[in-house]
Amino acid sequence: MRTVPYRGLAVIVLAAACLPVVAVLAQSSANSPLMVQVNPEAVLDSPVATLSFTVDNPGQIATSRPVAVTALVRDLPSQQIHLTAQPAALSGPAGPVTSAAIRWSGAMTTATGGAAAAVCTSGDFSAGGPHQMIANWTQSGIATCTITFGLVTDAGWPAGTYTGVIDLSLSAQ
Repeated sequence: MRTVPYRGLAVIVLAAACLPVVAVLAQSSANSPLMVQVNPEAVLDSPVATLSFTVDNPGQIATSRPVAVTALVRDLPSQQIHLTAQPAALSGPAGPVTSAAIRWSGAMTTATGGAAAAVCTSGDFSAGGPHQMIANWTQSGIATCTITFGLVTDAGWPAGTYTGVIDLSLSAQ
């Protein structure tokens, strides 16, 4: 009579016992609502515009290099979008210069979505306070305004370099 070695069988049983147990759960399908919440956002590429321009001759019209300002807004219905600017500091060869001395000229470079109906503004800071850089923006989109800042035309500006900072703010209300 011949005996069958149980050693091989024991190895197989032991290996099977060590395998991970995989359970297959029954799946059911039902109609489940999916809720997505899209929050408003306002993103400005830079919150500050740095100015620098030179007056070589008194009475000369002095302007900065054009500043490109890009704003992205995802708003809620019935909101108005505001891109505002406020001079924070301006100084020249004779010391500080009032914000009323700064003017700007804006031009839309690119616009997508609801920003296509918006326009970049021009004006000066003589009235004080923040001023709108973009008008008629009422729907989500992306706008890039190229803004050139300068000194108001006046023959009394001393020759020299003028530097300053303009604070920019973007909101949807």
